[in-house]
Amino acid sequence: MTFTHMPKREIPEIKQIKVDDVRHYETPDGTFISITSLLKNYTPDGILSWRKSVGDDVADHVMRTATTRGNKVHKLIENCLSNKPETDLVGNHGVLAAGLFQLMIPALDKIDQIRVLEKAIYSKRLHLAGTVDCIAEYDDKLSIIDFKTASRKRDEINENYLVQATFYSIAWEERTGEKIDQIVILTVTEDGALDVHKDDPSLYVKKLEEMIEEYKTGKIGDR
Repeated sequence: MTFTHMPKREIPEIKQIKVDDVRHYETPDGTFISITSLLKNYTPDGILSWRKSVGDDVADHVMRTATTRGNKVHKLIENCLSNKPETDLVGNHGVLAAGLFQLMIPALDKIDQIRVLEKAIYSKRLHLAGTVDCIAEYDDKLSIIDFKTASRKRDEINENYLVQATFYSIAWEERTGEKIDQIVILTVTEDGALDVHKDDPSLYVKKLEEMIEEYKTGKIGDR
């Protein structure tokens, strides 16, 4: 596979920092909280119930394992989309990451006209920042593309994923003038599934704005 990359846009570089141990970004327009830090205040009830049932030690171990798995697969995907394919996937990244990456390949084949990979962007209007996995065309539509790994396929997608991608769509249009057509969440699972979830970012703008308002007014703790 060879992927086409579009000419780079003039997008300001922003720096990730910690403010009171919470991830923020320094931007030319101010210091903004990261979208992931904002969304941590809105962990789905199912995950909270699971954590309560198994205990913090087990939950933390599972989350660390999932993060390691995700980071390895993300690196393989980034190298592939950057036209830097690897040969010894198992030797370099392990059997699990290599297998999950192979599951992702049919979806990667539908990516073209790549704008950015692993790019930090921000919105002055929303006072938010974050690092997007990929902005490119997917099935000929300009898309925010997010790569996920999981132990098994879920019946429903985590709405926070869609809210996060919606933020990226707003930030990208604000920075470049390019309108995003769709969200694409690509998830590969340890039970051998590839799930492609396409969605409309306009459906989640209100939810995102409500979260931001609750954060700004300090009402998150009332939830």
